Amino acid sequence: MIKRYIKQTWAMLKQHKLFGALYIIGTAIPVALTMIVITFQYIRVGSIYPEEHRDELWCSETIYGKGAMGSLSLTAVNNWFYPLQSAKAVTAIHSAYPVLVQLPDGKSVLQVKTIATDAAFFRVFDFRFRSGKPFSESDFRNGKQCAVISESLARRLFGEVQAVGRTMQFNYADYVVAGVVRDVSSLTPRTFAQIYIPYTCLDENQDPSTLCGSYTVSIRVDRDKGAQMQAEFDERFRKYQVATGDTSVVIESPLPAWQYSAKSMPGTFIDDDMVRKSLYLFGGLVLVFLLVPALNLSGMIAGRMEDRLMEMGVYKAFGATRGYLLRQVLNENLILTLMGGLVGLFLSWALLAWGKDWVFRFFSIDYYLDNSDILVTVEMLFSPWIFLSAFLLCVVLNLASALLPVWHALRAEIVYSLNQKK
Repeated sequence: MIKRYIKQTWAMLKQHKLFGALYIIGTAIPVALTMIVITFQYIRVGSIYPEEHRDELWCSETIYGKGAMGSLSLTAVNNWFYPLQSAKAVTAIHSAYPVLVQLPDGKSVLQVKTIATDAAFFRVFDFRFRSGKPFSESDFRNGKQCAVISESLARRLFGEVQAVGRTMQFNYADYVVAGVVRDVSSLTPRTFAQIYIPYTCLDENQDPSTLCGSYTVSIRVDRDKGAQMQAEFDERFRKYQVATGDTSVVIESPLPAWQYSAKSMPGTFIDDDMVRKSLYLFGGLVLVFLLVPALNLSGMIAGRMEDRLMEMGVYKAFGATRGYLLRQVLNENLILTLMGGLVGLFLSWALLAWGKDWVFRFFSIDYYLDNSDILVTVEMLFSPWIFLSAFLLCVVLNLASALLPVWHALRAEIVYSLNQKK
């Protein structure tokens, strides 16, 4: 059956080359645009390296108290996040900052991004080590000057990824390489850096009573324990308010990581309205990219069906039902739509691979990406969800553009259809 539809469609394409080309192009462009939007959203909320368990990831990063609002201090982290019993692991992440690394020639330096964190960071996130291992809990507590570095930086500094035990210098201090990890893309800003060090190495003189600081928190929780963890956090914070009598402090309760893609700027509280507006925005873009070409394709198909009325009349005269003819024409158009969808999918990949800088910066809010080169990995583009989305787009586009004109044409009486093009 499918083979017959393919043969009929191919014969039609050879007879009506202009119609076929316009149909495929008319399908490819909206599919490409829609797939770019879907891929961008998938990268922000889907499970990709090294945030491969985003369905288990919860975050908190904002606090307001005593006239100041910003990220969390270590005091806040120690009081309300590290003690969470229902969490698998809790990590505090210092705001990423640039450092100058001494290159092997001893004269030049390279600016790279550094994250200061704790040992649990490598349990919350799924880094793939090319060599070595994470710095240990003992290294963290003792403030040992050790670092986990990216694969590209290891090659730049030492010429190979087997760099464990070797020394690198930045910020006028020597750090021993504990491990080398696969490069992280700036499209995952929560984990993007070239160097990861214990935050106990930082020279910070922070007032223990200060609740605002430079840290965000990421929590890994079993899927069925998210609400339990959130309730435990709320109870701990409530006890703090009762004990101190200070109700002026407001802290962002841990929320699923995917919701943070809706933030317009860091250091602000996220709410349901912000998430809803973000979903409406991207949903509206997808709707526009589908609706406009569907109307154009619908007009093309209507014209094409006028030319096929006599053919439909012959089928009806030999006993074909409207349902049979409807399925036949829709399947033929679906094959054309899938061909256009495949072209559109390749087009979207090409744009995302070679035009990644301007494409992602167009969609991203200012703080989402830094000025480094954007790394687009294979798993970002070749996800099963991306293929499924592309197929569903083709089916929806086919039904939206073909169903009405085809059904209208098939309602014509047999005599009227047979009298066309005598």
